Amino acid sequence: MPRSKSPIVVPQKKVCLQKAEVLVLRAHLEDWKSVKGKERLRVLLAIYKEASLQAPTKEKALLKARRKIYKQWLQNQSRRRGAAKPLIKYGRHWTARQVLIHTHKASIRQETGEMAGSEGMITKWPKAAKTVINRLSAEEREEAEAKAGVRAV
Repeated sequence: MPRSKSPIVVPQKKVCLQKAEVLVLRAHLEDWKSVKGKERLRVLLAIYKEASLQAPTKEKALLKARRKIYKQWLQNQSRRRGAAKPLIKYGRHWTARQVLIHTHKASIRQETGEMAGSEGMITKWPKAAKTVINRLSAEEREEAEAKAGVRAV
């Protein structure tokens, strides 16, 4: 059943401003930002007159559509931008044990005697790490503690 009273939707083309128009708008941007209310209307009319001379067409209907674009451009450019959020510091706090495991990973793998990623490796890893760490000298442990305070990944 055909629709009898359906509105016809016409896709609108995006209208791009010419470089000369943008230059005019930038020139008046500070005036636009400095005034409010009815004063803005006066500034806007002055912008319309000057920018319409730079417009690629002189047809009234198209110039009226461009007026909306000019106003929207001014509103977008005068929007307040807040202070930037502080950057998130991605990092990690290292303990001496983590540093020792990281530096002696190969010897811990040998201690387990299992293939990497297997269930046997996963179950034997903590015990193997403990035995390797216990075999280390006191100097190596102190170095690891010193690195733990400084190291960040």
